[in-house]
Amino acid sequence: MPRNLDERKKRKRQRNYQAALWWYNAAVQFAIRWRDLRREGNETGAERITRHLNSHPSVCHNHYRLNPSNFRILCDELKLRGLECQGDVILEECVGMFLQMVAQGTTMRGLAEDFQHSEETVWRYIHLVRAGLLRMKRDYIKLPGPDAQVHPKLREGTQYYAFKDAIGAIDGTHIPAFPDTDEEFKERWRNRKGNITQNVMAAVDFDGRFVAVLAGWEGSGHDSLILRKAVEKGFTIPEGRYYLVDGGYPNTHQFLSPYRGITYHLAQFRQRRMENRYENGQELFNHRHAQLRNVVEKTFGILKGRFRLLKDMHQYKYDFQTDIVLACCVIHNFLIRHPNSHGDNLPEEAYSDESDGSDTDDPSTSGVGSMAAGSRRTDAQRGSEMRDKIRDLLWNSRCGNAES
Repeated sequence: MPRNLDERKKRKRQRNYQAALWWYNAAVQFAIRWRDLRREGNETGAERITRHLNSHPSVCHNHYRLNPSNFRILCDELKLRGLECQGDVILEECVGMFLQMVAQGTTMRGLAEDFQHSEETVWRYIHLVRAGLLRMKRDYIKLPGPDAQVHPKLREGTQYYAFKDAIGAIDGTHIPAFPDTDEEFKERWRNRKGNITQNVMAAVDFDGRFVAVLAGWEGSGHDSLILRKAVEKGFTIPEGRYYLVDGGYPNTHQFLSPYRGITYHLAQFRQRRMENRYENGQELFNHRHAQLRNVVEKTFGILKGRFRLLKDMHQYKYDFQTDIVLACCVIHNFLIRHPNSHGDNLPEEAYSDESDGSDTDDPSTSGVGSMAAGSRRTDAQRGSEMRDKIRDLLWNSRCGNAES
């Protein structure tokens, strides 16, 4: 009995010690946070941004999605393109306000409190940075030219070699929107899920870099219609090359879509991975196509995970909402050219497929009908022949490997 009593007393002392230690740590953390709050409440915007840039890289990254080194590089590039701030507002402060807005979704009132300026001052400099980022678009978002190299992922000896002439993937994504229009016309921005959005079409290469972005379309606009308008406005594809698209687009020699009515989405293939076989060449084609095209869905996921404002847009002028999307794409490409040494630390879901896995609309009834009928048949025939050729290459290669 005395021995059991001693053990109970020992366990009780250990519990009391652990509880005391927990409360001590909590008190220390509270004191540190209280000190930081008092310090932040008394510091100017310039002092705030200077403190973040001189702190641990994670502090700067968490606020602005850039580490201190890349933050300064971005400031230098914007300065070269004419960005100037006036009075007691330094350039780094202007850039910090914009980056915090898109990264954290901070409101104008919140930025005014954090940087100790009036909302009017914050708004003015936000617009200046936005304009500077759009001037960077010409250098950071560019279509591939006729000399575009075959991506290493598609070179000979890889499982994707049959797609060696592909230069990227195209898809659309929806961003919450507040259109400047009457209630009657606002329904044009309601997408098939019932949300008011802008439809953004983007083309990305196999490194996840945006090469073209068309923002501002109504949420009800069909992807294939937006693509057709993009082509009319100068979206060019080098001769003999093509982009991968999903089943919502017509299949042509420049925009290669999967076989319809055949298993396609990656989630469906993952469910049957244990079988480790394909019923026919069309399934094999669709699987390889989906694996490659997934880069555009992954890129959209990273973009929205990095910039919270794209998931919860504020009620700005519609043109400004559109410009925010383009500016975020520029920053995304900037970070590919200048990788964050600290890493992005985005949640796992940011890298997952953005597609909901549902069947897409029939492209034959979705905005492509106004194209010349003869041209449409020719493009479709060439696209069908090219798709079948790739299918046969994949299937024969697989069968040959199985026999050897």
